[in-house]
Amino acid sequence: MRYFKDRGVLEEYLEALYRNVLEFYKFCLPLSPLNREAFERIIKKMLEPPKGFFKEFTSEELGRAIKALTTIDELLKELKDLINEASRYLITKKSFNFEESWVLKGAIVWPTTIKNIITFRPPVVATYTKALSEPEYKLLRSVMRLITVILRRCREDLELSYSRVKSTIQDYSVLTPKGFRVLTDYVLIKIDELINELRKLEESYPLRYIQTPLSVDWGYINRLKRTVSSKPWRPRWVEELINVLGRLEVFEEELKGILNIIDTIYRKPKEGLRDVSRFVRFLAFRLYEAYTYMLIVRSIVNVFRGSVDGVVGRGIKVIYDHGRSLIVVYGGRLKDSIIAEGKAHWLFSEGFEVPLKELAGRPDIGVVDGAKVVVEAKFSNSASYLTQARFKVIAYLYEYNADTAILVYPGPITSKSIDTEESKTVKLLKKANEKGGIRIELKTGKKLYIIPLPPTETTKNMEKLERMFKEILQPNITT
Repeated sequence: MRYFKDRGVLEEYLEALYRNVLEFYKFCLPLSPLNREAFERIIKKMLEPPKGFFKEFTSEELGRAIKALTTIDELLKELKDLINEASRYLITKKSFNFEESWVLKGAIVWPTTIKNIITFRPPVVATYTKALSEPEYKLLRSVMRLITVILRRCREDLELSYSRVKSTIQDYSVLTPKGFRVLTDYVLIKIDELINELRKLEESYPLRYIQTPLSVDWGYINRLKRTVSSKPWRPRWVEELINVLGRLEVFEEELKGILNIIDTIYRKPKEGLRDVSRFVRFLAFRLYEAYTYMLIVRSIVNVFRGSVDGVVGRGIKVIYDHGRSLIVVYGGRLKDSIIAEGKAHWLFSEGFEVPLKELAGRPDIGVVDGAKVVVEAKFSNSASYLTQARFKVIAYLYEYNADTAILVYPGPITSKSIDTEESKTVKLLKKANEKGGIRIELKTGKKLYIIPLPPTETTKNMEKLERMFKEILQPNITT
């Protein structure tokens, strides 16, 4: 990431990565709740730094804080469904209210009315009253209000803490805290969007007719929850609402992570900035890998006219053509590594074999089908780094006897080369950037694709990958 000389381009890329990756549900992977949870674990694994990577704050805090925003997006989606179901339930869930009145505004209850007529009293009328005052409906609106309270509190704390460290960050002429500012601004914008969405929901039917306190807290919520939970029978939407509450508590804790990071910078500016710089660099690389992974999954689904069947280990299973399938693996060893299955011995020792399984390469992404594809995604425009990546992806191509290797990078190349080999790579990458990519057919029949995928051009990237995978996997596609 330090190789990006154009700060404006880097900031655009960072913002696009935060938006596209951390809202990965926009790719509409149709997963069951269990599989979705497994997929979330894959995404979380992508963003996890190595143990001990930072000293001044818990390594997962910022990653969890950012992921919390995707959690609340999903919670909002579920709450919208719950509101719709609660509205439908109101149509059938009615209770009777008996009232004496000369105005006939309901069904007359004749047995009681006859008695009243004898004593010159008004008829008894049965009217229907909707169940908006029942505790489950109060709980529904209270949950919406509590989410708003949590988000507003977080926004206020975030702005206050961030205003204290802005001058500290500006005192250091390093690039990655600039990326951190982009990240913080993204979080603030996202919170504003969520608060506006919640406001719209609260104004919708039936929420606007449910009477609850203007200010709610966890104490009030838990009392309502106990009342609702004590009922012998509850509709399905009420059960789901209770489940949402458990996830909301986790969300609140996760969102506090970013505040702790900012406080660390304020308390220990040098150490805090050093760790934040390392984190933003690390996060940018991993987000680009995750971005590429999700683009590949979606493009393969589109090409095969298939569907996502679930999560298998570190990969997504795509089914197509009435039962055929392939796996898109993230950061794992593939089968049939010539290194893992090889043998090694100490040079001057007899009868001792050196285990090689752990030395097997781990491509960033692998596609396992009748054809085998290895992918390296590198968030860099460094000539030397991308030259090494070119050799690395070719090494994976032969280690796994794959059919195709793909090198993905954001482009354009701006850094200078220091030797002939790098200068040739720079020329090749610049040409690939101009032409949208390049396909190299090796003498052995294997193929190497070099593809620029700027994170700011997701639609174009999808079209490019779909065209490429149609070429690569064409023998397996039923037309």
